[in-house]
Amino acid sequence: MQQSGNTELAAEFADYFQIEHQTTVNLVPFPAPLPDQDGFLRLIPDAFKMTSELSLLNNSSIRTFNAVKDLSVDLAHYLQQQARKLDALTHYVLRSQDDPACRFFTFSYGGSGVQVWMDNPVALDQLYEVKLFLDNNDGALFCLGQVLDVTEQPATEPEQKTGYLVKILFRRIRDEDRDMVVRASLHEQSRQLKRKAEQRQLQAQQSQQ
Repeated sequence: MQQSGNTELAAEFADYFQIEHQTTVNLVPFPAPLPDQDGFLRLIPDAFKMTSELSLLNNSSIRTFNAVKDLSVDLAHYLQQQARKLDALTHYVLRSQDDPACRFFTFSYGGSGVQVWMDNPVALDQLYEVKLFLDNNDGALFCLGQVLDVTEQPATEPEQKTGYLVKILFRRIRDEDRDMVVRASLHEQSRQLKRKAEQRQLQAQQSQQ
């Protein structure tokens, strides 16, 4: 069983590459109507605003560090330590926003939205507050999403339950957060391709033995 919604929004979802990867996402139903962009910006939790500013500051510091070639070894080491501490602080603050009561896991994600596994069907066009937590310290974001598609996944084993793959389009999101998700999806794609290449190399070595 499959339910599909607005074709224009579906085309918008297809505008960005999706990487199949499981990561954590929080979904909280949001009452309609969808706010305008200014109203959405007022909804963003302070933790996400703060960590976004810290990330920009850290990236700016790294660019400055890379541009200065005459730094002493001690100063270079100190700046690298501070950058790592800032990354750790950002990761801790964002992970504290993860609520187990509304936690789900993605099937895929990309710059336009996510596909999420759910135990129960949801209504098309349902709005959600979305908190997406990316792996490998790639960051996290807060946005508003809308359900575009619900696909039933029948159980393949007797002990399994029927699941639902829910496609959610990002309807309100900051540009910098969309860019972050795009970068994270490309990073994950590179990691997956590297693992596949290593597996092929290992299999080739084993076949020669």
